[in-house]
Amino acid sequence: MCAPFPGGLEDGSLLKSFKDHVALAIWSNEVHTFLLVWSSLKFWVFNKLMECFLLLQDRPTLKCINHGAQIQEWDLQSCHPDTAGLQRIIQRSGSNTLIDCSYRKANKEVITAFVERWQPEKNTFHLPFGEMSISLEDVSMLLKIPVTGKVVAVENFVRYTDESRSDAIKLVSKLLGVSIEDAEEEVNISKGLTVQKCWLKSRWCPKAGARNTTYPPVECTARAYLLYLLSCTLFADKSGSRVSIALLKLLEDLDDVGKYAWGAAALAYLYRHLGSATILQVSQIARYLTLLEVFY
Repeated sequence: MCAPFPGGLEDGSLLKSFKDHVALAIWSNEVHTFLLVWSSLKFWVFNKLMECFLLLQDRPTLKCINHGAQIQEWDLQSCHPDTAGLQRIIQRSGSNTLIDCSYRKANKEVITAFVERWQPEKNTFHLPFGEMSISLEDVSMLLKIPVTGKVVAVENFVRYTDESRSDAIKLVSKLLGVSIEDAEEEVNISKGLTVQKCWLKSRWCPKAGARNTTYPPVECTARAYLLYLLSCTLFADKSGSRVSIALLKLLEDLDDVGKYAWGAAALAYLYRHLGSATILQVSQIARYLTLLEVFY
């Protein structure tokens, strides 16, 4: 197509965010203008090269940040001598299906096309034949994770304060089986209410030959792995290197992990960030993109 097809938004009074939507810019042929201005401000050294490139396309594809490949970097068979016990805990959590169904790479062209069709106020894709959306039933059928149950919410670690930092250090020490000093050092390095994924992997799943004779309790290893798995899948972010300690709080009682509505939380999380990605100035998207890809 070399020109906009007939139709478009007639009344914008209900869709308040549409004025910033990339679809409006594409419709009014403002994408080239915006991108050229953006390139001159942020990439002024390459301005002339960017002009030639941008004139050839409507909008660059989104940078799709996907952490699915990181899941395979953690070898469950060798990280703890009680492999059977570890596998039982993971299976009981209901998140074991995420290990095999997560894509290693994201199809950025298709995801970009769907984002351009997403309407944040309605949480639906506006397509030529009507509206579609990802439902809780889709999540349940495709990912095989619970969509009903306990609410996935933690109040303690929403804002960074001296109190929340202290609570986070104690929680990491208690649930992951490390000393207060080690937990404090890691929280300080992460500079927030987070821990590094590389720290989790190196401490609870070291490379062959680097393992000590002392192993942490299997419950601690299971929590470390589930925390790592959730940060690579349902709650993946743009950093790709850190994971919120709030998720660790939800793993405190391993018998309750499978009772949370993980699917509902993941879908709400994806809805929110699909909406953010519709803004013209946004150039990348993260979250659990496998859910979007398997849906279409």
